[in-house]
Amino acid sequence: MMYARRECGELPVLVEQYPDWLDYMGAFSGLVGAFLAASAIWYASRQSVNAKRDLARERRTEFELGLLANIRHQMSITKFQHLAGYVGALIVDATDETDLPVLRAIIGIKSGPLGILRKEKIKQSTSVIHQQEEERMRVATEEVDAAIQRRLER
Repeated sequence: MMYARRECGELPVLVEQYPDWLDYMGAFSGLVGAFLAASAIWYASRQSVNAKRDLARERRTEFELGLLANIRHQMSITKFQHLAGYVGALIVDATDETDLPVLRAIIGIKSGPLGILRKEKIKQSTSVIHQQEEERMRVATEEVDAAIQRRLER
């Protein structure tokens, strides 16, 4: 309600003011603006969480690829010696034999039943120690290459 004044010093007259379409449009645009702002904040927070998760995954993959490259390089120099630290850092769960089961059994670090079984099959398949060593090296190299490929395909 508004009061209108008269010029002559008379009492003010009470004037009713009804909302028109501009008032409704202003209220509606305010609500739309608030909704858009809340949506933008929600979307930004969701993107932030996704970016942090992706960054952590990328760092882990880069770390694992570096370890696998070091394992491959070390195998080309010293065969199966000096690999324990690399394999120990790479393998988090000793029960998961997805990565390097035979190599883990050969060097005796976090080996599982599958790797030990495959290692014994290699030992029984050839009687000459030199051939056993070559076959173990071939299988271990294939395992490292397969582990690298799996990480590149993620």
